[in-house]
Amino acid sequence: MSERHPDFDELVGAELPAPERERLLRVHELLLQAEPPPESTPGAIVVELRPRRRRGVLVALAATFVVAAFAVGVAVGDRSAGRDTDFVVAMEGTPAAPAASASLVVYEIDDAGNWPMEVTVEGLPPAESGLPYELWLTKDGELTALCGYFKTDSGGSASVPMNAPYKFKEHDGWVVVEEGSQTPLLTT
Repeated sequence: MSERHPDFDELVGAELPAPERERLLRVHELLLQAEPPPESTPGAIVVELRPRRRRGVLVALAATFVVAAFAVGVAVGDRSAGRDTDFVVAMEGTPAAPAASASLVVYEIDDAGNWPMEVTVEGLPPAESGLPYELWLTKDGELTALCGYFKTDSGGSASVPMNAPYKFKEHDGWVVVEEGSQTPLLTT
């Protein structure tokens, strides 16, 4: 009984580029020349091979993922990177919070008219009410434009990015108050 071997053209089709077709034809001919594998003999012991553990590869892959995630976090989290500082405002505590101080870094205005900034506060304990603090622009002692909210940690510190989409020339100062209050705790 003659064995029918698979026809090469039926296996690969006619659309292959010439170099690839020649390479596959050589492999096909070598496979046809090879002898079939020996039959298992009855009663032979079959040993199943366990897959190799690739713990080192997995550890390296996990470490790479952690480093990449950290790098992305730093790049995304550091919003002030690459920005030029336009000006810095120093704030001091009022009699209601004499130990408090703050620094407000205002970065260059963006194309849309927003002033990105970061307020850093020291010595302002968390509000007893649990409410957040507010940073306001003022005009003639009146609160005129809210720039954002923040809370301080148990040590009285905070460093928070904020935004002011206002024309600073229309205002004459900055204050920090507790939400719902008009009493300045920090002022310029």
